[in-house]
Order: sequence, then structure tokens, then C-alpha cells
Amino acid sequence: MVPKFFGQYLLEREILTSRQLVEAINYQRSKVLKLGEIALSKGFLTEKDVAKIHNEQKRTDMMFGELAVRMKMLTEEQLQEILTIQQNSHIYLGEAIVARGFLTLEELEKYLEGFKKEQILVPPIEVMIAEEIENKETMTVTVDMTCKMLRRIGDMLSKTGQLRYEDKAAKNLGVIATLDFKGDVSSRYMLNCSWNVAHQVARKTFKNEELPFDMELIADTIGEFVNVTCGNVRAKMLELGKRLEIEPPSTHMDSRTPEMALDKKEQAVIVPVYTPIGELEVALIERK
Repeated sequence: MVPKFFGQYLLEREILTSRQLVEAINYQRSKVLKLGEIALSKGFLTEKDVAKIHNEQKRTDMMFGELAVRMKMLTEEQLQEILTIQQNSHIYLGEAIVARGFLTLEELEKYLEGFKKEQILVPPIEVMIAEEIENKETMTVTVDMTCKMLRRIGDMLSKTGQLRYEDKAAKNLGVIATLDFKGDVSSRYMLNCSWNVAHQVARKTFKNEELPFDMELIADTIGEFVNVTCGNVRAKMLELGKRLEIEPPSTHMDSRTPEMALDKKEQAVIVPVYTPIGELEVALIERK
């Protein structure tokens, strides 16, 4: 049993089509105001301020509101007011599905009950790295930072699953991006994304919801996403007292590289990550 989002549950049972799910998610997002938008409407920040905070987020392991306060652009009182407004604007995915006419309220309640019964059997949603593994600290930071950047750049919530090992090859879910770590930690970071997730990252990166499905462009965007993510991993590891250098990323599409082969002296430590629109894997490839 793996962690799932309600939308994924409906999709797997063919209760909703992929198009309907994406439309419902977009409708849900359209109803939730972002902190920057609220701060602009209240006159607490200017567009230039919001852009400055967003740019700083790419280099800092902090949320928008927390960072705005740290940069002295918002007071704690202003942040709390903004958060209250945002919370009151939130709607659940089920509400969005009913609002778009894809399910009735009665149907929603029935499927939601089935979803909850299934997910109660899933272990707590966390990065499951309880066992002692080599470079455990790096693995934990890497998974945590990848999930944070998925939310910040790709506007996607995520849940992590059970860690596993692979010593032969990792099946390409759509596009794989790898980047070498050197210094106090010597390993290779790997992000293995489904095309749905990769396309969403590209849409949000280019701020274009109608961005065409261009495999080359999407793969290049995932490479840049990995570059930004690992830059943040490097900064966090420096805070923890470890020197970490990163090499430029490389990408591999499933049409050309159906799997990422490992040599006999390598082993991949993999943590699966689940989002409402698809899955991905975060891995560190180590020498045995």
C-alpha cells in the first residue's frame, strides 16, 4: 500500500479522466489566493518585492511568508493576516470536482469514504529512512529539498513512500536528470519524473498553463530544476558542516533511455514521491 492523493485514487479507478482531474485541480488552484497576491492586494508588498522574494526562494530553504518576514518586507502581524485570508479562500479537491460537474455530492462522499479506508492502512507520510544507510543525512536533505522545490516551482504537493534499493537499473518514468555530488559526499543525485509531473514543472517554470508538450523543452526544464534543487541541497549541507560541490546536470528521456543502468559497483537508494498528477523518484547512486 502506497500513499496516494484523492485525485490519483479516482484516476486509477477510472472515475475521472486525466483531463477532468487536471481541470478540477486547476479550478481548485484558481480559488486559492497565493500569499504574494494577497500581500499585493493589501498593499503590504509591491510586485518588485514579490519578485525579489520569489528569486530568493530559489536559493533559500524557506517558505514565502517566512522569507518575507526575514527580509523585513512583512511584519509577523501582516503575515498572520495574509495567512488567515489564504486559509479562508481554500477549497478541497472534492469541492472542485463537484463544482465542475464531474461527480455529484453523493458520489463524492461515497468515493471519499473508500479512499479514506484504503489510506488508513498506509504508514505515516514521511521520508522513511529509519534504517542506517550510507550518507543518510544527505539522502534526507535531498528528498526534503526536492519535495519543497516541487511545491515552490511546480506548485505540487507531494507524499513520500518507502525507501528501496536498486543495483541493476532504474526504469525511466519519463525523463531522468542526474547530477554528480563531489567533496565530503561523493554520489550521484537522480530525479526520475513521469511526463505529467515534468510537464507541470515546465508549465509553472514558464508561467504558461498552455505550454505545448515539447519533450526536449520539458527535459531541459527538469535539468534546470535539478540544478536549482541541488544548489539548495549544497547550501543546506554547508550549514550542516559538509562541503558539497555539484556538477552540471544531464537528462535522459524514456524514448531514448528506457532505463538508467547501474554498473556492478553501484547501488541506487530510491525514495518514491507521489503527487496528485503523477509520480517521481529521488535517488542517490552510491559506490558499493
